[in-house]
Amino acid sequence: MRTRHQAALLGLAFCAAAPLHAAEWQHELAPYVWGAALDGSAAIGPVTADIDMSFGDIIDNLEFGFMGAYRATNGPHSITLDGLYMGLGGTGRGPAGYVKADLDVDQTGLELSYGYEVIDRLVLFGGLRYNDLATDIKLTGPIGSQMVDASADWVDPLIGARYTIPFAEVWSLTLSGDIGGFGVGSDFAWQGVATLRWQFSDNIGALAAYRYLDMDYEDGDGARYFNYDVASSGPALGVVFTF
Repeated sequence: MRTRHQAALLGLAFCAAAPLHAAEWQHELAPYVWGAALDGSAAIGPVTADIDMSFGDIIDNLEFGFMGAYRATNGPHSITLDGLYMGLGGTGRGPAGYVKADLDVDQTGLELSYGYEVIDRLVLFGGLRYNDLATDIKLTGPIGSQMVDASADWVDPLIGARYTIPFAEVWSLTLSGDIGGFGVGSDFAWQGVATLRWQFSDNIGALAAYRYLDMDYEDGDGARYFNYDVASSGPALGVVFTF
């Protein structure tokens, strides 16, 4: 299942990128940092755990992370690719400190969409969002150790709209929202992003944003049941390179 999803996304990315070498396309590359907090719940088999991690908790447990977005525009057409990877590792203890838990989580997200400017500054878009989660938990207590692991990957179709408001010559505000899943991957997923951009030169700009992403995914039953109902939200800061 995972191989098929990854092959489909790579094929879509290749098809999307094929015409982008043409001179009339304008390109933007934006590495960024997302100060996300996580809130919700996850279940593996009969066990359900609440998730409440602040941005500070994530930074303390972050082993490696990367986030970046790429957009190409040509007249009313646009293609956007947004990806993130986070490797989290941490240690916790149960009541009275008798049970130690070592947690390792790898989270990958990749979003590909095509947009069309239907009227001035209003873009309607549709695409796919790929999600991959892998979790390893080692429990160590007085009677020995136990290793538990779970993983899931899924693809959500999505549709949305983006509107940009320019002001003060080099400033702009972009409001973007999308919904997706529709039972194909997640039962339902939605996202809202507000981005303030300062274009201080022809080729370099800066952005500050607030992003909220909510996904409710479940699969399997019995001991193989997996549920991920989590909202990720927080501010983002980045640099935009235009070429």
